[in-house]
Order: sequence, then C-alpha cells, then structure tokens
Amino acid sequence: MAARINRVLALTTALLAYAAIPATAQAPPEPALSATQTTVVNRKIAALHSEADRRVASEWSNSKKVAEILCRPAATAYWKKKAPGADRVFLGTSAPETLILESNQRLTGSGQYRTPKGWTDFRFTCDLDPEKGTVTAFAATPPQSGGQ
Repeated sequence: MAARINRVLALTTALLAYAAIPATAQAPPEPALSATQTTVVNRKIAALHSEADRRVASEWSNSKKVAEILCRPAATAYWKKKAPGADRVFLGTSAPETLILESNQRLTGSGQYRTPKGWTDFRFTCDLDPEKGTVTAFAATPPQSGGQ
C-alpha cells in the first residue's frame, strides 16, 4: 500500500512539474513603458468614471493599456478621415497575440472599425514618443482578403 501511495505521489509530482512548464516557457514579458507613458496611462485610468472600470483597466497588460489609452484615439481619428461614417474602433481582441508591444516606441496588431456598412478588419502600427507619452503616427492596412 505504501509503495502504491509513493508511486501516486511521484506521478502527481511529475504531472504538476510538467503542468508548470508552459507557465515558465511562455513569451518573454512585455517591454516596460517609459516613466512619462506610465504617468499618462495612470492619469487616464484614474479619470475613468467608475471604480470597476479603473480596476479593470489597471490590470490590463501594457500592450492593452497602450492600445486603449494612447493609440485608440489616434486610430479613431485615422479611420474617421479614411472611411466615411466610421464611428467606432477596436484595437486587438481578447487574444493576446492581436496586440504586440514591440517596444515603448511601437505597438502593432489587428483591429476593426465600424461604418454604416458594418465592421472591417485591419492591421495597424502605432508609433509612440516615450519622452512625451504621445502617439507620433498611426498607420493601418486592410487585410489582404476576407475583410468586409
């Protein structure tokens, strides 16, 4: 009986160790934001209306914070000029690979904008000035195929 318990414990330990491998073998951590970018992001999160919104936003990854707080206003202005009737823009999805913070100077990813005809997918690059905590450029291209 003791031998069987030892085998079960050994197997359980091995399985737990194996299960921990993906957690330690995940992608490297995101680049840090500059002090100025962090201040700008934190100030805008603090200005959100509800405590629940502030709590959720404070837990976002750096890429999501940059997308929502810094780049989305630039993306909205971009698509309002490029696509008649564009009124909403989303950058990224719940899938982490849809937003890539390459450095504190560039965010790339995918997004969608809405016009009266519906939603259209796009790929984007958002260039940042880490010294000022601002967006210096936003550029987007529609997908090669499959867009609306």
